[in-house]
Amino acid sequence: MNDHAQTDLAHLSLAALDPNDLIAPNFRLYELTRSELAARLGVENDFASDRELRAAVHLAREVLQRLRDAFGAFTPNSVYRSQALERRLKNKPSGWLSTSQHTQGCACDVEIVGKSTLELAQWAATNLPDFDQIICECFDPAQGPNSGWVHISLKPPADGPNRRKTLSYIRDPAAGQMVYVDGLRASVG
Repeated sequence: MNDHAQTDLAHLSLAALDPNDLIAPNFRLYELTRSELAARLGVENDFASDRELRAAVHLAREVLQRLRDAFGAFTPNSVYRSQALERRLKNKPSGWLSTSQHTQGCACDVEIVGKSTLELAQWAATNLPDFDQIICECFDPAQGPNSGWVHISLKPPADGPNRRKTLSYIRDPAAGQMVYVDGLRASVG
């Protein structure tokens, strides 16, 4: 196990890292590719290249570490997802390519025990110095304060400015389906 928490992103490479290496003060490399779904389905979920690795490490240092500093220990639900895992998750054919920020190493899904999902999304939007998107996903107050999860994305430094966009993916009772709406909220109305 080596400590790469301060190693410049440009100097990180898959060939030189061990899964147990620290890549942020409180995160190890394996936490960025860990997926219970991939393990259950027998799908490989390794980084495709150093580009995705560096994007995920940047996300861990600038987003996940700040969440851990504020709320204590937690394990992200999902950070990097391989194309193969995305295809299985979304039930797509073998040639389909996902445009999800997860496949680029730029996004994470998180829940914090004891913290309302909506409150966590609002905290992130207020306290993270930068983000591309924060999406409060599948939050339903009728299902309890911890229903759903928070999706947070952050572009790598060389990929241009972040949009700082907030959305909610919630049920629209009138339409009878899930919809994206602007802002962080519990209901469509």
